[in-house]
Amino acid sequence: MWKKLKQITLAKWISIFFFIALLYLLQWSYFNLKNWLTDQKSVPLNALILTGNDTHITFEKVRAVLIRQEDRLNFFTVEIAQIQKELEEMPWVYSVSIRKRWPETLKIHVVEQSIVAIWNDNALLNRFGEIVNAPPDSTMQQYVALYGNDEQANDVLTTYMKLHQLLKVGKFGITSLSSDQRQSTSLTLDNGILLRLGKEQKLDRIQQFLTVYPLIDKKYDMNKIDYIDLRYDTGFAIGWKNDN
Repeated sequence: MWKKLKQITLAKWISIFFFIALLYLLQWSYFNLKNWLTDQKSVPLNALILTGNDTHITFEKVRAVLIRQEDRLNFFTVEIAQIQKELEEMPWVYSVSIRKRWPETLKIHVVEQSIVAIWNDNALLNRFGEIVNAPPDSTMQQYVALYGNDEQANDVLTTYMKLHQLLKVGKFGITSLSSDQRQSTSLTLDNGILLRLGKEQKLDRIQQFLTVYPLIDKKYDMNKIDYIDLRYDTGFAIGWKNDN
């Protein structure tokens, strides 16, 4: 009986020993695997594929962001969210998507801002009416210049788009448009004439201008007209340039 009990106890201790050894082996394997996966030298990211717009966001600018994560440029540990955040904070970037491609490639797709206007001479406006804090340069002369309070940027853009579509019928272009705090609008045509539209019935007043313009063109020298004030219910006023 004692001999049998002794055999059972020995078998139990052997089982415990092997169980502890197995736990140790699993733990050792886990930490070694973790160290290998997180070691940049083990699974490094060696290739970058940049797609999408590259007018203002160049390969070198993206690479500079990645270099700031140099100690984490591992396939498994690279911080995708941080890279995306830093890239989308760039003024010209609208959105970024990032994908990893096994075993060593990072693929980044960049969508740049779609600019439609210069805003208050020191910023830009995208097609959603959002202010882009990037300074205009000499290559942006084709964009209309819009002016107003930052809170009303989208409203100013919407007003411009509506008036632009209507004036295109008469083959007029808009070079600048401004809106004050009361949303009273003035715009300058591509022929240099300023139109004062006021706050109400802006589309109707543009339509009025298109109707009377041929009559004004026949009677007056358009190069001498400074502005046309359309803020009247029954007519309009013409302001003349100073003739020295």
